[in-house]
Amino acid sequence: MKGNHGFPKSIRIKKESEFNQVIKKGTKKFGNNLVLYRLHASDEGQKFGIKISRGVKGAVRRNRIKRILRETLRKNKDKFDPNEKVVVVFRAPTKGLSRTAESKDIDFHQLKEELENLIK
Repeated sequence: MKGNHGFPKSIRIKKESEFNQVIKKGTKKFGNNLVLYRLHASDEGQKFGIKISRGVKGAVRRNRIKRILRETLRKNKDKFDPNEKVVVVFRAPTKGLSRTAESKDIDFHQLKEELENLIK
């Protein structure tokens, strides 16, 4: 990949301590299934992290959600500060939902739109 189109591992948040720092000190924006945390960090450059709640069963589903969120962040990373750390948390639907709302199929297009609205 050439240009500004990649999402290299160097800009990913990998350490639990970094995730906790952004979650505790950053600003929050809530969506239906997502929480977006943003923290201005000095001189560290942009960093992005994705967390999926343990309530999402199945590795295939969790990885698909991560791929969609990572791609959406990649396409919108110019909307963030050059020295900003961003964490996106996907929360599983609560158990009190009806069977139809608790469908195993996640509307991935809607998930992408939700994250784009939180970024604005």
